[in-house]
Amino acid sequence: MDNKVNFKRLGTMIDCSRNAVMNVSSLKNWIDILADLGYTTLLIYTEDTYEVENQEYFGYLRGRYTREELKEIDDYAFLKGIEVIPCIQMLAHLGQIFRYRQYREINDCDDILLVGDEKTYRLIDDMFSSLSKCLRSKIVNVGMDEAYMIGRGKYLDKNGLQDKSGILLEHLKRVSEIAVKYGYQLTMWADIFITLAGGAYNINDVEVPDWVKEQIPENTSLIYWDYYSTDYSHYDSQIKRHNRIKENSWFAGGLWTWQGFAPHNDFSMRASQAALCACRDNGVQNIFFTMWGDNGGECTPFMLLLSLYYVSCL
Repeated sequence: MDNKVNFKRLGTMIDCSRNAVMNVSSLKNWIDILADLGYTTLLIYTEDTYEVENQEYFGYLRGRYTREELKEIDDYAFLKGIEVIPCIQMLAHLGQIFRYRQYREINDCDDILLVGDEKTYRLIDDMFSSLSKCLRSKIVNVGMDEAYMIGRGKYLDKNGLQDKSGILLEHLKRVSEIAVKYGYQLTMWADIFITLAGGAYNINDVEVPDWVKEQIPENTSLIYWDYYSTDYSHYDSQIKRHNRIKENSWFAGGLWTWQGFAPHNDFSMRASQAALCACRDNGVQNIFFTMWGDNGGECTPFMLLLSLYYVSCL
């Protein structure tokens, strides 16, 4: 079955931020496999492990990809019919950079950037500028997940107590405006909207307020991520829930690389089957499967080839 007919995008996301930055030759091997199996998209998850112009300590000594390496990866993928989409962070999950003095002043708290500070947006502008010179795709996943303590550090000291959803939207508006400058469409993980509305992500039915939905920028799509269920009805209801926040949400499933040295192919296949059935029935067009490296990246993605093949046949 040709997946290109069923979905606009079907891809995988390789985690290159947890002490396991896949080298260029291995990524090329992965691209070959994706192309052979009918996948269309590769997302590379890099928190600070890519070179950013004007930011010499961004990813310093962390095995970051140089701009030349990203160009080489993108050129190779293009020849194979694979779109390379950067999957980065522009709010939270940036704890590594705050070890350096020049970034501490834009650290709100925890691993979160300081919303509203112009130095934050100069850094983000540099991120977009660098990626625009390396990769063909005009889509960037800007992250923004799990920023539970947004506005509760330096932002609170400067601005007083503010609604967290309002702070998120303030930041997202600025990021989307910079993205427009470089011609980018954005995707972001959707969990932050639900958790800030008072819900536990993918557990209860808390709805995001209308005033929040109305302020999500036009050039931003949401990603519903879910790796934990084998129940079709769960995915079906959650896809509908996310489309009520904003239509045409993406879906991100999981091929389980993140529980130590061994893969979890059996669960990955059962969860993926239920998820893909629900995606087809709800007209989801953009789908990818994450391969996280939580806690150190001990399990190589190549140990999930069985799951990768299984998904390509569904």
